[in-house]
Amino acid sequence: MKLLFVGSRSAQSAASLAALLASNASPDMLFIDGPDSGGYGADGRLPTLITAEDYAGVLELAAAHGIAATSGSSQQLQQIVQIHRPERVLVSCYPHRISPALLESVPFGWLNIHPSLLPDYRGVNPIFWQLRDGQAGIGVTLHRMNRLLDLGPIIDQGSFELTDFPDYIEICRRVGRCGVGLFLAYLENYSKGWSNESKQDAESGSRQGHPRPEDFAIDPDWSARRVVRFVKGVRGLGVPFLETHAGRDPIQDASLAASGHSAQPLPGERLIHCYDGSVVLRVLTRRGGESSDQNSRG
Repeated sequence: MKLLFVGSRSAQSAASLAALLASNASPDMLFIDGPDSGGYGADGRLPTLITAEDYAGVLELAAAHGIAATSGSSQQLQQIVQIHRPERVLVSCYPHRISPALLESVPFGWLNIHPSLLPDYRGVNPIFWQLRDGQAGIGVTLHRMNRLLDLGPIIDQGSFELTDFPDYIEICRRVGRCGVGLFLAYLENYSKGWSNESKQDAESGSRQGHPRPEDFAIDPDWSARRVVRFVKGVRGLGVPFLETHAGRDPIQDASLAASGHSAQPLPGERLIHCYDGSVVLRVLTRRGGESSDQNSRG
């Protein structure tokens, strides 16, 4: 069955493609969102973080495995589908809406890897909102795409814990690999004639928008591990900060303090005491090289 993989030059797409190529379900063709396909927020575009490694890696992976690859606009994607007529499409971190007509033109449908346990965290940047809400892990859903964003029938779901405090790029890579695992299980079940799709209730779950600057606030009432997960996980999307009597301290990094740690923080650090332990926060240097060196208690 002819498979088209659709993604972006992003960590999630690169990890998904690598996992597919390591399996017996390699795509027959690849379409990647082009660098000139529209700015952030345009054309229903969703946010992606791109590293130099992932930017080159997606197309290089395809070339190394002899897979026809195209990079371009959403209009070019439509042309690719019309010309090559794939029978199934797997989407991983593609930042544009797909038109209903294009969705309906593929016989066995478009399947999408979404980074949350739908119906919760539909919409923009679900990874951020899971970290913001203190989730200890990240959910992944494989669902069928339809004309309603993130509301297609659910095929399978999985999740992974964040015990090692990965950054956002690494979380995206794990989402990509987990999603392909769900896709491979789906293909195996499909070959046996099994189908277990469940419709979503549009009234249940949640939907979030773009994070605002104030959404990056650190709350000392959180657990210590939640603070570290949040700071490390959202860097690159915005600047986490801690409110103090002197204003907002922008935070660059966070780590758990050693058990029983009560010493004064080093210059450029803040020590906050949560109910279950302490966290060392590294403050971004302000203009003039100044940073706040005070303690805070939750």
